[in-house]
Formats: sequence, structure tokens, C-alpha cells
Amino acid sequence: MAQLKATYKQILIISLPLILGNTAWTSNGVFDTIFVGNLGKVELDAIGFASIFYSVLFMMGFSFTRGTQMLIARRMGELNKHEVGNIVDTTIVAMLSVAVLFFVLLKVYTHQILSFMLSNQDIISKSEEFLNYRLWGLLPSFVSFVFIAFYSGIGRTPILAASVGVMTFFNVFLNYGLVYGKFGLPCIGIGGSGLATSISETLAVLVLFLGTFYKHRIHDFSLFRFKKFDVPLMKQMSNMAIPLMIQSGVAVGSWLFFFARIETVLGKDSLAISSIFRQLILFFTIPTWSLGSTANTLISNMVGQKDYSGIKTAVRRISLVSLFFAVISCLIILVFPRFCIGIFTSPQDYALIPMATEILPVIFVVFILMSFANILFNGVISLGDIYIALGIQVVVVIVYIVYFQVMFAMPFVSTFWIWTAEWVYWLTNLLACLVFFKYKHLEVV
Repeated sequence: MAQLKATYKQILIISLPLILGNTAWTSNGVFDTIFVGNLGKVELDAIGFASIFYSVLFMMGFSFTRGTQMLIARRMGELNKHEVGNIVDTTIVAMLSVAVLFFVLLKVYTHQILSFMLSNQDIISKSEEFLNYRLWGLLPSFVSFVFIAFYSGIGRTPILAASVGVMTFFNVFLNYGLVYGKFGLPCIGIGGSGLATSISETLAVLVLFLGTFYKHRIHDFSLFRFKKFDVPLMKQMSNMAIPLMIQSGVAVGSWLFFFARIETVLGKDSLAISSIFRQLILFFTIPTWSLGSTANTLISNMVGQKDYSGIKTAVRRISLVSLFFAVISCLIILVFPRFCIGIFTSPQDYALIPMATEILPVIFVVFILMSFANILFNGVISLGDIYIALGIQVVVVIVYIVYFQVMFAMPFVSTFWIWTAEWVYWLTNLLACLVFFKYKHLEVV
């Protein structure tokens, strides 16, 4: 499967295991919310915000390895798979270095950062308690990103679903045990949820390593040789990865600011509803994000083949598959609204379900816009136009922040109207990407 074609079959072969794996991965956040939500409203609000805070680091690390994934896919398209091992080894060294740096900085400055962004001292305290344990998952998470980039880049994704399945099983088991003190484990409360996820991520990396060894990938792709740190390759990867990290940091950081403003302006109830919406969006848009990764692999592989004529066809087909999944997600929530909301709601917040149900249509529009915009945006990135993608992201975030800051100043402001900021975000992104593809000469990559 060295050279790939953008057939619907190939799209599904790559994307379905990613969708299954990402569903299991995202469900970890769902289970964290479910178990911690039963501890109280403050704990629920805290884990909602702390999870977004952690996701800034998560997405920055993951974004670095997106560059790795695209380089691997290009080498596979060029039928030059023996260079893949050096790419993987160099990325592992880089990711471990970044993970250690993040870990040290946040162990020292977490309280100051949270105090700057939040006003409620109880939420700050509980968020810090969760993050003190959750940060131990940085190292295994960042190593797992390298494996994800490798297997996605070569178009062999089933092992990713298997590893995340193992992670999910142990995360549920350990969450229940450590949050409530079951199975003879200590009762740590909200911190136990962070510890459970960190341990389960470590086990997932072990599964990936053992699977790589068992399938003889180490020999086939010359992995884990670590002969010499490749400085020129590191520079090439950094030129791709750093803009991607900044892009993701800007995107997730703007969402973090969005939630912080909701807490300070609209209060706890609005923050709780917004946390529910966040979980709904993260869970039900898993196919869209997985297909974005599929676009990275397919388009980068086609660039390696110099098959420029098929790139727009690839973007169109992946977008249509993404739209199909978005419509299915909307229908599921439309038919079972209270059930879907209830999954992400603690017993203390059941009174908020009717209010959340009334404003659900706001996220249906988000699903549809995202299904197109995310694929096109990943298409821009996959063509190697990293700095154009970064420019698009910066413009989109500026428009997004200006819009929701204006909305917060309006006398009629409510949770519904604030969440229309997501419409503005994805519509601006979509229009910018459409303009790019209209004028881009694909032979010049």
C-alpha cells in the first residue's frame, strides 16, 4: 500500500480504523466527565476547563507529528520507504524533548496560568488537582503521536484502533477505581481521573510498540536505529511542524479563551452547558477529524507520486464522506436529544438539560460547516502550504474573537448567541480555503 489512490474504498480503509480509534480516544474524555461529574458541579466545571487547557498541549504535540505523517506519506508515494525510519527516530527524540519541557514548565506555572484565566477559586483548585496527575501523561502521549503519524502515513491504521481500545478499557477501570476508591485502589477524586488517563495512555504506547515489533515493521522501515540525530531532517520537519503547532495552539487557545469568557461573563450554568456542547462536538465530529487525517495521508502520498490531477478529486470525495457522517450525527442528536445531552451531564446538572436541548440546533450548523472546512483546510496543509494555512488560521481566529467579544457586550447575550461564534469560525475558514483552491496551481507544490 505504498502508492494510494483517492477511491471511496481507499478513503474508508484508512479512515474507518481512525474513526474507531478516535472514538475510543475521545470517549476517555467522556468517561472522565461522567465519573468526575458525579463528584459535584465544581468538579464538572473544573474538568471541563482543565481538559481544554490540557488539549492545548495535546494539539500542539499532535500537530508536530502531522508534519511527520505528511513526510512519511510523501516518501511512501515516492516508493522510498527506507527513509521512513529516520523520520520516525528523529521525531521521537524531538517529541520527548518537547514533552519534558512542557512538563517542567507546567509543574511550575500551572497555578499562575489558571489564576490568570479563571476567577472562581474552587474551579481553579480542582483544575489544578486534575492537571497535577494528568501532566504525567505528556510523555506517553507525545510518543503515541509518533506511532499515529507512522501508521497513518503508511496507510496501515487498524493497530491504532486496537491500542486505543486497550487504553479505553483501562481508563474506565482505573477511573472508577481511583475516583471513587474501588477495587482496593486509593480514593483520589478528580485527581484520580487524571492519573487513570495517564496510566492508560502509557499502556496504549506499549501496545503500539509490541505491535510494531510483532508485524516486523521495525525491519521493514528501519525503525528505532537512532544512529545519528539528523539535523537537516530536523530542520525540514521543524519548518513544517512549528507552523502547525502554532496553528493548533492558536485554534485551541482561542477556544480556551472563549470558555474562560463564558465563565466570567455568563456564569457557571452557561459554562456547564458549554462544556456539554464541547463534549458533543468533540465526540460527534470524530469522523470529520479522522477524515482530515485521511486527507493528510492521501494528498501527501499523491504529491509524492506527482499525481496532481487527482488532488481536487480527493478533496471532493473526502468532503462528501465527511458530510455524510455529519448528517448522521445531526440525525442521531435530533432523534435522541435528551439522551445525547444526558451522557455528558452530571446528576447535579440534570436541570440544565431542557435549556441545553432548546439551543441544540446551534451545533448542527457547526457540524455541517466543519465537515467541509476541516477537509479543505487539511488539503491546504497537505499540499505543503503550511504558512498559508497558518495565515488562514490567524485571520479566522481574529474574526472569531472579535465576533464573540462583540456578542458578550450585547444586552441580549445568551448561550445560544455566543455559540454562533462557531458558525463564524468555520464559515470564515471554509471561505478562505475555497479561495485558496480556486487560485492554487496544483502542479506547483
